[in-house]
Amino acid sequence: MTGHEGYWDRKAERELKREEDPRKQVHSDLLWREILRCIDSRKNLKILDAGAGPGRFSIPLAEAGHQVVHIDISTEMIEIANQKINPNFSENIIFIKSDISQGFDYDDNTFDLVLCLDSPLSFCFDNYFEVIKELIRIAKSKIILCVANKYGVILEDAGEFDLEHFGKLKTLKEVFRTGTLLVDKEMKKLEPSLMPSWHAFTPQELEILVRENGCQVMRISAPGTFARFMNIDLLRKLIGNQENYVDFLNFEEEFDKQKEILGIGAIYAGGLLLSAMKNRD
Repeated sequence: MTGHEGYWDRKAERELKREEDPRKQVHSDLLWREILRCIDSRKNLKILDAGAGPGRFSIPLAEAGHQVVHIDISTEMIEIANQKINPNFSENIIFIKSDISQGFDYDDNTFDLVLCLDSPLSFCFDNYFEVIKELIRIAKSKIILCVANKYGVILEDAGEFDLEHFGKLKTLKEVFRTGTLLVDKEMKKLEPSLMPSWHAFTPQELEILVRENGCQVMRISAPGTFARFMNIDLLRKLIGNQENYVDFLNFEEEFDKQKEILGIGAIYAGGLLLSAMKNRD
């Protein structure tokens, strides 16, 4: 993740428009359901949002009365989030420009809830295991991670990139083997818009890392898998009917947690969601 501030600065405006895709809205609404479960009606929690972007989650949490630390690598993302916060709740949020791959300057058990959503952890491709350890260290109680899903990423467009530029499968095979895509200068020349290097997780891999660092996994799912394969216009129409949409989300949650589905996840979003409770000493 280090050194990629410019990339995320350039993507800041696009990030604001992601919710216009109904598949992304479904994904975000499913993440909100998990956040609210972990909050469980408690008030005035201390919450860290690591890799918080333009404030999709941090700002509503601050406006709900929680004390939120919003960390992001991008100055542009932070400026957008700072402009969105209701001035009446600005004292509830602290904005910090920082690279989460470099660790956190907080004491153990500082935050009631630690969030790392929509895949910032995946961009810590070369030390994600250390970042997971740090996120758990500073959590007092619960942690929610949303990362790139290995097989879901492969299904998106990795094959198209390889066939377009190499005429055969190449980088996709390495992602299939290791979960990691190393984006070098030659790849950037082929496609300048490529994201920085990343690591996509399997459900088993993420569960093991979390358990090895002192947590009990509460729930794991592949949020947005069902919506991924729906007609966008019909999905948008469904979202406009609140009763039917709630019923849809209920089904989506049940579908997404099935063992056979866990490796897929939403398109163009963090496709693997895990919530965990920190073990008591």
